[in-house]
Amino acid sequence: MKRRTFVIGCAALGAGAGLELGLGCGPTEIEDQRQKLLTAWGQRVLLASYSEVETRAAELETSAQALCQARSAEALEAARSAWWAARAPWKRAEVFAFGPYSEEPQRFGPKMDFWPARPDSIANTLNGTEPLTAQAAADLGAPAKGFAAIEYLLYQPGVDVLTEFSNTRRCEYLLAISADLVTQAAALRAAWEPAQGNYLGELTGAGKTSVHYETLQLALGEIVNRMGYTIEYIRDTKLGKPLGTNSDGTPQPDVAESQFSGRAIEDIRDNLRGIERLYFGDGSPGEAGLEGYLKQRDRSFAKEMRRELDASFGALDAIEPLSEAIVSRRSEVEAAIDRLRSLQRVIQVDIINALALSVGFGNDGD
Repeated sequence: MKRRTFVIGCAALGAGAGLELGLGCGPTEIEDQRQKLLTAWGQRVLLASYSEVETRAAELETSAQALCQARSAEALEAARSAWWAARAPWKRAEVFAFGPYSEEPQRFGPKMDFWPARPDSIANTLNGTEPLTAQAAADLGAPAKGFAAIEYLLYQPGVDVLTEFSNTRRCEYLLAISADLVTQAAALRAAWEPAQGNYLGELTGAGKTSVHYETLQLALGEIVNRMGYTIEYIRDTKLGKPLGTNSDGTPQPDVAESQFSGRAIEDIRDNLRGIERLYFGDGSPGEAGLEGYLKQRDRSFAKEMRRELDASFGALDAIEPLSEAIVSRRSEVEAAIDRLRSLQRVIQVDIINALALSVGFGNDGD
């Protein structure tokens, strides 16, 4: 069923958001501007990011092969660096964690990035005897493959990881799930590609061919809401849970993202970089951002977004590594959570109201 529209035309937009709209702001112009923004986001951000994930996953697979062919400290470091690099575009694109990312039957997100890691599931596969073929890797449960399982194999605490790779089974496992990550990344990109699965058409074809979105306004609302929700998820799950907000204040390092590599804070930075790109664009010709769209509506939150993003990055710098901060610098982690709340408020209160959108996810912005 298509979602119902919230607003039709400039008059409704102005009435709903209290805007002083410029000349030439008719329904057709607004629809064109929304579609251009959604198309630019889809082509230049989402598809570009997923293509980069696919490329970097392939580089990770190549480095894993090199490690298993000739074990050395340099080869291990190269594989770790390749894993780290593949995370960057993946985390920047986390705003798009809907559609093929999360919905059955595809659900590429959990297949590629189930976290926190479950060492027991990984150990069960390591200790198994069944051949680790491509099909076997595809059939593995989400906790036994993807980014988190590869991270564990490359960074497992309490052991000499390089020595552990003298175990043929460990190399077979690493190679199988590295190859599967490439396969899943390619399939996720294809699911969004206009010439293939065309889930992107659900956004850009809203109001016409889309099954999910009755209007372009609703499609735009999906992305803007996801920007706010991503920040809420960072606050509650990526920082709050490890800090112990759900466990009587007892730190829970084993529920942190990217806990073995120490990339937890960099993952969050990449999340914010993705939001920053969606809002400001990157300044290149043809690049579109939400700030530009707002300016067409005679509004701007550039100053507020820049202030809150910079402050959030600064607060994150103070709590790295997260594994130490949740134990010895708890007040600074709490300060980072509060700082992110202010950023979330700009999106979920100021911007959403200015665009006459409805908050579609949990809102702790006020």
